[in-house]
Amino acid sequence: MAHLKHNRSFFQVRLLPACLFGLLACCADEGPPNDSGGLGAWAPVALADSPASGLHHTLVASGDDVFVWGGLGFCTSQGLCGTGARFSAAANAWTPLSGVQAPAARYLHSAVWTGQRMLVWGGVGCGSSLLTPCGDGAAYVPATDTWAPLASAGAPSPRGWHGAVWTGARMLVWGGEEPASNRVLGDGARYSLEANVWTPMAASGAPSPRRYHSMAWSGRELLVWGGSGDARRDVALGDGAAYAPDTDTWRPLGQTGAPAARWAHTAVWTGRELIVWGGLGCSRDGAGEPRLCGDGARYDPETDAWTPLPGANAPTPRAGHSAVWTGEEMLIWGGAAEQCADDSSGACQDGAAYNPATNTWTPMSRRSAPEARSNHTAAWLGTRMFIWGGVGRGSEATLLDGALFSPGP
Repeated sequence: MAHLKHNRSFFQVRLLPACLFGLLACCADEGPPNDSGGLGAWAPVALADSPASGLHHTLVASGDDVFVWGGLGFCTSQGLCGTGARFSAAANAWTPLSGVQAPAARYLHSAVWTGQRMLVWGGVGCGSSLLTPCGDGAAYVPATDTWAPLASAGAPSPRGWHGAVWTGARMLVWGGEEPASNRVLGDGARYSLEANVWTPMAASGAPSPRRYHSMAWSGRELLVWGGSGDARRDVALGDGAAYAPDTDTWRPLGQTGAPAARWAHTAVWTGRELIVWGGLGCSRDGAGEPRLCGDGARYDPETDAWTPLPGANAPTPRAGHSAVWTGEEMLIWGGAAEQCADDSSGACQDGAAYNPATNTWTPMSRRSAPEARSNHTAAWLGTRMFIWGGVGRGSEATLLDGALFSPGP
């Protein structure tokens, strides 16, 4: 297994919430062996020509292919990467992406898939400091293995920790942080790929400034929920809003039945509902430190109401986990917890599947699961979940490997 160690204080303060990093570093053991219980099966992915980054990169999927770009890894003396690779699940093989006209190296950027292109924008690391925010981006075309810069006029101000979604016609960028000034942001813009033009999003009715929030496209609206309202000491937020790009208007999300305020949670769109789960800050301990969250809720835009998720068989409270929607279930895997399924603490190598139709959780198999990790990325490829990178248990080592998970009995 390849690892890269970075400056510990930089990671603890700037990249991972301090309490989450402490969980990752608290235990160097690997825990009990994987068991055979739970649904599905794991398989490793090939590593030849794989990306040199494994942390704070972006990952988008198209059918059976995955595109990983940017992030932190083995690329420079600072660990900053401006390279990427394409993974074919069918061939179990990687192909490096062209670097000609690619964006400058960065991390904590965003990427969306349009159906034909990957759009990369923003991030941190564009300058003399690892904290210099980026305000540019580029479009990658897999068919020709080429990059083209995005327009800069009218783009959002430089930032990282923001969110981005693709609507079918536009990329919407909203929120985030300007790290040099420790300032969270509450604005955004719409990018038209066809016209190569940015248009600011309305400010009236928008959510308050935030980072570590969730964003999802419902087919009609951008849904923004939760996050942290402060860049110096995280403050949990428990509200959100929906944005309609065709009318450039916001509406508040209902709060009846909503989850407790939190940040660094996950959210998936099922085709009908937004499902929020996990994260940090839903409560605080006696010392005032944020606790991990082990609950969630479903939001239905038609009724503007939330329905709490059951707790039976759900993963233990955690953050830094991944979540994907399979078409029938939400798969939660990995993350950092005070107690994982194998009774270890720190990064976990367990997860569970939530089925909204039956309102039940089913543990995922841990047999042959990849190394325990947090802050990895994941995508659903139609029949399998792909995961890549992250931070391992016991240190700040960046993991440069991945796996495929196939659900089943």
